[in-house]
Amino acid sequence: MERTVIVLDSFEYKLKEKELQKSIENICNPIFVYTKYENALTEIFQRTKLVGGFLTHISYWLLSLIYALRLLKCRNKKRIIFINPIVGIFYAAICRILCINTIISIAGFLFENKQSRLYYAIRKKFVNFCYKKVETIILYGRDEQKLYSNIFPKLKDKFVFVQYGKDYNYKKAKHFNHSREYISSGGRSNRNYQTLCDAMRGIDNSQRIDCLVATRPECVTPSMLNCNVDFIYGITLNQFGSFIKGSKLFILPLRDTNISAGHMSMMEAMAVRVPVIVTDIPSIRDYVDDNCVFFYNANDAYDLRRKIIFIVGNLDSDIVKNKVKNAWALYNKEYSFQSLLQRIVNTSIYVSPPRL
Repeated sequence: MERTVIVLDSFEYKLKEKELQKSIENICNPIFVYTKYENALTEIFQRTKLVGGFLTHISYWLLSLIYALRLLKCRNKKRIIFINPIVGIFYAAICRILCINTIISIAGFLFENKQSRLYYAIRKKFVNFCYKKVETIILYGRDEQKLYSNIFPKLKDKFVFVQYGKDYNYKKAKHFNHSREYISSGGRSNRNYQTLCDAMRGIDNSQRIDCLVATRPECVTPSMLNCNVDFIYGITLNQFGSFIKGSKLFILPLRDTNISAGHMSMMEAMAVRVPVIVTDIPSIRDYVDDNCVFFYNANDAYDLRRKIIFIVGNLDSDIVKNKVKNAWALYNKEYSFQSLLQRIVNTSIYVSPPRL
């Protein structure tokens, strides 16, 4: 059986390496390489206003480029599967430049529109250049296949949908404390915090509890201030679970988009048994239904407000408890990292992307 290099996106998975190897031993003979998205420098930049977002991205890219260069020691291996997409795209670029013939699969493709047309055009050319060497591009949203096939027609036969999954058992977890009961929310990509702010602004004082949002400064606009929502900067990935678990309710406000978004945060709330309210968009319906979460209509602050008031006032009701129970069971059955790994490896080796 061929030796396959699999580039993971967390050092936490090293603790269960034997278990992960066994789960895919009938598909391939894996060599795991461990990477991460953040280090001490990125954590500092995340708390920095004004240029923090730009510096965070630069530190992400530099860290990923270093990992990609280190992977050159594996260039004689026939196949490499990337679960860290940033490292993957840099390695694919290196393979094109150095004419290295390796079968590459990259999971977690995401391409967002930008206000600057020049920046958008440069990014598009970079993606086309890098992914020409990639055999399979794995998406975490079903509707993304059509969307990205229109944007990148030369890559359209490479796209395939696979459901996401992740473990949240951090070895060095940080604890989060807040003196009062609170609602939690957080994340960065494709978030619509304006709708959350509008919803919280309309809740009476007698029904209101604190609403805390863990995000970055660049995600907050002046119109979101003074609206009964407190934005918290600098919460790390290994602290986010404690932040959610300590809350009465987790809200995932998303833009009305076909791009996958929010899965990591939503699944972490499911894993720690906290009720979830989420925007009703197709990429979320790929993972959950009304048996597990409360949906609200996109951009509808009134609908979100009604759901918040109902859940906070009925946390001990059967409808809330049953959704939490069902969400936890679904997460453990389908959305663990081991399940994701099996799906990605199987897809990369045996499944050809369907042609549109």
